Amino acid sequence: MLDVDMEFRQGILFVRLKGILDKDNSKKFEKELQDLIYNNGIKYLLLNLNMLEYVDTSGLKSIFRSYKFIIENQGKMIICGINKLFDYDKNIIGNLYQVSDEESVYEVVNI
Repeated sequence: MLDVDMEFRQGILFVRLKGILDKDNSKKFEKELQDLIYNNGIKYLLLNLNMLEYVDTSGLKSIFRSYKFIIENQGKMIICGINKLFDYDKNIIGNLYQVSDEESVYEVVNI
């Protein structure tokens, strides 16, 4: 089960994921996020993974496609909590901004 909490604050969409992001729910999550980004012209997205317990390859693909949506809007995607989930290859996600907590997002995004 996946719980998604979204909040738009100071020009940034904060998306907090809790639970499991897998093949059963990743398409729905991706579609909702894509529609929100495109329909509202969102340029800055903070994806908080601190409460995410598990993510499979389908979930990872949804995260990367979300990054693509933001890039197409000439924006930035910032991730918080990725270290908690898994060791990652910095070459793969080197273009994503990473922060240790949500408040650090303002250091990356100058609004």
